[in-house]
Amino acid sequence: MPSLRKRGRCWYYRYVDADGVKHERKGCPDRRETESMAAAAESDAAKVKSGLIDPKALGFREQERKPLAAHLADYRAYLIGKGTTANHSALTANRVARLIDLADARRVSDLVPSSVQAALKAVRDKGARRETGVSLRSVHHYTRAVKGFSRWQWRDGRAREDALAHLTPPNPDPDRRRVRRALSADEQTRLVRAAESGPIIFGRPGADRAVLYALALGTGFRANELRSLVPTCFDLDGDPPTVTVRAAYSKRRRDDAQPIRPELAAALRPWLAAKATGATVFGPLTMRTGEMIRADLERADIPYETSQGTADFHALRHSYVSSLARGTASVKAVQTLARHSTPALTFGVYAHIGLYDQTAALDALPDLSAPTPGTEAAALAATGTDGPTHKPTFAHPLPTDGDGSGRKLSVVGGNEHASPGRIGSAEPLGGGGLVASCRPPSDTVRNYTRRDLNPQPTVPKTVALSN
Repeated sequence: MPSLRKRGRCWYYRYVDADGVKHERKGCPDRRETESMAAAAESDAAKVKSGLIDPKALGFREQERKPLAAHLADYRAYLIGKGTTANHSALTANRVARLIDLADARRVSDLVPSSVQAALKAVRDKGARRETGVSLRSVHHYTRAVKGFSRWQWRDGRAREDALAHLTPPNPDPDRRRVRRALSADEQTRLVRAAESGPIIFGRPGADRAVLYALALGTGFRANELRSLVPTCFDLDGDPPTVTVRAAYSKRRRDDAQPIRPELAAALRPWLAAKATGATVFGPLTMRTGEMIRADLERADIPYETSQGTADFHALRHSYVSSLARGTASVKAVQTLARHSTPALTFGVYAHIGLYDQTAALDALPDLSAPTPGTEAAALAATGTDGPTHKPTFAHPLPTDGDGSGRKLSVVGGNEHASPGRIGSAEPLGGGGLVASCRPPSDTVRNYTRRDLNPQPTVPKTVALSN
């Protein structure tokens, strides 16, 4: 009989392999099951010694005996070890654990596409907290989590192959349940002003909330990134001035130095001077930022939800990217400032461009109605005898602000290079693909444009805070 001993709630067993080396392995809380695992290990060792089984296959058989929950615990430790945050590691492990339970998978070989697809359907049909089920975006995240777990098992030598390599995540776009909108220039200004003069909300005074919103609108930083900022993250005297999110708090796990406009840097200096060195500038910022901004929106008489979407805290990032897209910056510059992996994410999700913005981009197209040079019609047109002597202009002016669709955002998120008077300009809008209707925008830039894609980035103008 193999040697057993108990540590805490688990049994451990010892056996001798084909080379005569003693090993101790972790079993499970059930003694009989651990005894069976030990007997199987001894049997495999005897088969390897007699040449009846390949030692490589023995390793997979040993991994197969381990419960899938034990592999998942190792996977969570692996995620934390490679730098993933504890919260994200726990969320990923919980999603995989739920699918494992719904698929009734106990061993590595049980995790097959058919059972996982059925589990995903169960998640889709009825959510954990709602009767209507979860959205396709949530199912998309579940699929990516379990595919990552399957790929890790294969790379770590725990499975012969990546069984879920061909499992395709669903497209979440047809079932978007939270659609955010970009605030217009007027709304951004009113929001910052309302916060600046407002009372303490969730422990944050109005001045701090005004700076918080202005930074979000001027950098595109996420709420968790803003929570992490300390005084040393600000280089307000640089050229250009920057605010840096440290790698431990950046979603990309790298130091992100984001340029800001000089006006915002000047407004931040007196506010930052009063902050203690080493402490976060916003203190213990609440996790309920959505409720906080909703209170300030109400004070500013700004609707939280319209037909275009909701204006929660993350909508400030949408407003930042939309302001960049309305300017003259290239697709690459906007994508870089947004810190996105692909332009499809930048312009497909975050950039909200109105119809008038697209119309202004059409000024770069040639006037095909003009007479061909050298013809009689061209000669008559030149003398004014036939047709207008000037290039036709639009019958309506482009709006300057108010509805989020104008070329010029006058205060917050504006771009001094983009104005409604640029009729006839050859400069296209920054959002390549927005008028050409190519999806993704990278297809527009790569296959259809012939121009320099790397001019200096244009940072949107921000609100000038009161000193």
